[in-house]
This record gives sequence, structure tokens and C-alpha cells, in this order.
Amino acid sequence: MTTEKDWTQWSKDAVNAMFESNKTWQQRFALQGAPYRWDLNAATLTFDSPLGDVVATVCLVGTTSRSGGTFLWAWANDAIPAQHGQALAAVREFGETHGLALLTTPEISGGQPEALECLCIAGRLQNALGTFVDEEGDVTLYFTLLHFQMAQPPLH
Repeated sequence: MTTEKDWTQWSKDAVNAMFESNKTWQQRFALQGAPYRWDLNAATLTFDSPLGDVVATVCLVGTTSRSGGTFLWAWANDAIPAQHGQALAAVREFGETHGLALLTTPEISGGQPEALECLCIAGRLQNALGTFVDEEGDVTLYFTLLHFQMAQPPLH
């Protein structure tokens, strides 16, 4: 069983690691400020880079709603394609094993701070290469980035 003190440090370490990873992938692919588009059904995030399109395989970890003031795990949201929830199975299992309600409660009161913690924890448990956050209206989406590749240029 993880003690509260151990859990707090472990969680902080996860957040710090993901923020460092984010710097790395953005620099590696020259993606600072690059236009992007995501596709939940394909589980991809595509960046338009000066080097060509960079495609990340993603997992939508969850969403927050400004009006609702909650974070909802993707595995608890029927509107999210099932593969995202399936990719979070290890995160949920870790929460069950260690008695961590933050990882097993479908909807959590709070906003961005709680969501970012959940995102970074998921990233650490998934061995993600980084994280990505985007807003669409009232909803903020929290993604882990699991794999990067350069898209093949179109044949002429």
C-alpha cells in the first residue's frame, strides 16, 4: 500500500517528468506553436511542422468542464471512443491496487489542477512520451502522447 507521503511525492515526480518530456518532444520535432488537429476515433494528434506532418498516437485521459467544475475520466464517458478507456486500464488498476480514489472515481470535483495531476499520473503509468491539453468550448481535453512518427509525404 502506498502511503500518503509516498503518493504525494510520486505524483509530484510524475508531473515534473511529464513537463520535462513535453519540452523534449516539442524541441525534437520543432513543434512549438505548430498548428495541429486531433482525431479521437483514430486516436491521433497531427502537427503541421516545418519538417512535415508529425503524428502522435494519443490516449484521451479525460475532460474537464468549466461550467461543471469536474474532471471526467475517459473510461467513464460514453461519448469517448472505447479505445481511450481501454488504454487507461493500467491506470485504473494501479488506483485499485493502491487504494487511490483519484484514479478510480469516474468524476472528480475540481478543474485543471486535478486534471493535470491525473493526466501526468496516467502518462507516467503508460510510459507516455508527453502530454497535450486542448480546449473546445467549455471542455478541456487531456491527452497522453504514446508514440510519434513522421507522416509519409504524399506520392506525386
